[in-house]
Amino acid sequence: MNNDQTTRSHILRYIIAFKRDHDGLTPTGREIAGEVSIAESTVRYHLQRLQNDGAIRLSRRGITVVGGEWFPPDED
Repeated sequence: MNNDQTTRSHILRYIIAFKRDHDGLTPTGREIAGEVSIAESTVRYHLQRLQNDGAIRLSRRGITVVGGEWFPPDED
């Protein structure tokens, strides 16, 4: 795996973990950049590549992980 693929893999794992820990919310570009130690503009490049690869879908409302499901928390 080359460096770009490793970075994209790290970003995808971070997005999944963030969404799981924050009730499906999407991390900001700044949060992703801080996690991966890259510039926000580079995050945008990698997010676009992840979308081109079919791993995520980008929209104005956030990032959807393709094949992922969100389940609301159980009501007590």
